[in-house]
Amino acid sequence: MRPTALIAPCFLVFACTPPEEGVEDSDRGEPVEDSADTGTVDHAAWCAANDFGTHVPWNGEGPYGELRHELAADFGVPMIDGTTWRLSEAWTGCENYLFIPDEIARTASGGDSVWTKDVDDLLAGSPKNTHYFFVSTQRAADATPNREAVTEQIEKTLNRLDDAEADWWAPRLHVASEAAIELDDDWLRSVLRSGVGEDGLVINRFQELRGFGSLADVTRSDNSNSSWPFQNNLAFAAHEARFMNMEAKRQALLDAVVDPTILQLWNGEVISEYADMAVELPSAAEMATFDSFEIDVDMRCPDPTKSEPGNCGAWDYLAGLYVQDEEANWVELSRFITTYHREARWVADATPMLPHLLKGGAHTFRWSWAPSWNVQPTETRLQLRFSDQGKGIKPRSATLVATGGSFNSTYNTARVPVDVPVAADAAKVQLWAVTTGHGAGTSQCAEFCAHQHEFTVDGATHLQEFDSVGSATGCVDQVENQMTPNQHGTWWYGRGGWCPGQVVLPYDVDVTAEVGADGSASVGYRGLLNNDEPPDGAGDILLNAWLVVYE
Repeated sequence: MRPTALIAPCFLVFACTPPEEGVEDSDRGEPVEDSADTGTVDHAAWCAANDFGTHVPWNGEGPYGELRHELAADFGVPMIDGTTWRLSEAWTGCENYLFIPDEIARTASGGDSVWTKDVDDLLAGSPKNTHYFFVSTQRAADATPNREAVTEQIEKTLNRLDDAEADWWAPRLHVASEAAIELDDDWLRSVLRSGVGEDGLVINRFQELRGFGSLADVTRSDNSNSSWPFQNNLAFAAHEARFMNMEAKRQALLDAVVDPTILQLWNGEVISEYADMAVELPSAAEMATFDSFEIDVDMRCPDPTKSEPGNCGAWDYLAGLYVQDEEANWVELSRFITTYHREARWVADATPMLPHLLKGGAHTFRWSWAPSWNVQPTETRLQLRFSDQGKGIKPRSATLVATGGSFNSTYNTARVPVDVPVAADAAKVQLWAVTTGHGAGTSQCAEFCAHQHEFTVDGATHLQEFDSVGSATGCVDQVENQMTPNQHGTWWYGRGGWCPGQVVLPYDVDVTAEVGADGSASVGYRGLLNNDEPPDGAGDILLNAWLVVYE
C-alpha cells in the first residue's frame, strides 16, 4: 500500500491555475510551515495556491453543538495505522471532511456495505479539497470485514492512480480503527450516533455540521426491490463535497457585496404551506440607488435533532416569493422547487424584478412552497438583499409580455405580440423569462418532454430549450447551480426547466441591439413541443416572461 502521508507536488492544484503573487510553489502541496520558521502554517496561502477559495480560520472558542449548522468541536479519530487524526491540527480552512458509515448498504433492502466498492469512482468525482473518513457504526468485531474491504479498495485505487494523484489522495482517505460506538471522544461519538450524523456526516470549511442524503444511483437498478429499485453508490458521497464547495463560493460572493441593505422576512420560524409578511422597504429615493436585488431562502427541517427523511418535506413542490401590487395581484419575484426530504438554501438573483419594488415603503410579500393537502412544516429563513454593486445601470421597468397555461392544441391560440415602451437612450433591454413544465398528461409532459419557447423581439427570434430533458442524470450536473444533491427521491432526472431542490434558472437574453429606435419593442411568444404545435394533454407550462428596461 502507498504511504499515507505524502507531500503533493505543485502540478496537482485543483484548477491548474498559475501561482498567485506572493505564493511559492512549495505552498501548493500539503500545508507547510511558513518561511519565518515560526512553527505556524500559512493556510490562507495554501488554499489560494490550490484554488480552494477563501481560508476560514479554526474556531477554537465555539460555542459548539451537535446539530445541523452548529459548530463542530475539536476531536480525535484513531486510525488503523496507530495514529490519531485531530481536526484542529489538520484544519486548513478550505477543505471538507466527510464521514461515511459502513451500515449504508449497496441496496435499499440490505446487502453488502457501500464500503466494498466504488472507491475509484468516489475519487474521480470528488473535489480535491475533500477528506473521507470510514468510521464503522458496528462494534470492532462486527466491523472487521467492512474495514478490511474498504482498506483493500483504497489500496487498489491508489495503486491504479498515477503517482501524483495517489500522493494527493493517500493522506485524505482515513479508516478508523474504532467504531463510532467505541470512540473515546464523547462529542464525535454522540454526533455520529445522532439523527444528524448516523447516515453520514459532513464538516464543511465553516466548521459547520451537515448530514448526508441518499446515495441511491439512478443508473443502478435493483429489480429485486420494486418499491425502490435503485442501488446505493459510494461515489455519490462526492456530491455532498461538491455541494459544500458551491455553498462556500456562494457565501464568498455574498460577503463581497459592500454594505447591502438586508430585510429579514422570516428568521427561523416553523411555518407551513405559505406565509405573508408586511414589510417596510426603504424609501423610493433609497430604492433608486440599488442596481441589484437578491432573495436568500434557507429551508430547514423543523426538528434539528432528527435526520432529514421524514423530517423535511417529502415532495418536489413549486415554491415562490411574491409581492402584492397595487391591484392586490401577486407578482412572482422568483421561483424554486422544494426537495425530496432534504434541507436547501438558495440565493436567487431577482434584479430584473426590482422595478416592482421601486416605490419603496409598505409592501406585502408571500412565500409559498406547499399545497394545502400537504403543508410541509419548515423552519424558514428568508431575506431580501438590496445593493449597489457598481454595475452602472439599473432596471427601471418590467413589462409582462407572456404567460403560460395548459399545454395543448389551443396553447398558442389568440396570442398577439405585446408592444413595450422603450426609451431611445435605454442602457439595456433584457428578455427575462421563468419557465417550468409540469404534469404528466398523455405524453409525459410537460415535466419530462422536450418543449421549447420561442420569443421574438422586433423580428429577432430567441428559442429557450431544455437540453437535459430525457437525461437520467440531467439534474446531477446542476449541483454547482444550487441544486441540493442526494435527495430521497428521483432527483436525478433532467426535466423541462427545473430540478428538485433548485432555484429555477431564468432565461436571460440581452436584446438591446434588436430594439428599434421607434420608442417601443414588439414582443411575441409561442410554445412548442418537439419544435411543433403542442397536442392536447401535454401538461402545463408555468411561464412569466418580462421585458426589462434599464437606465
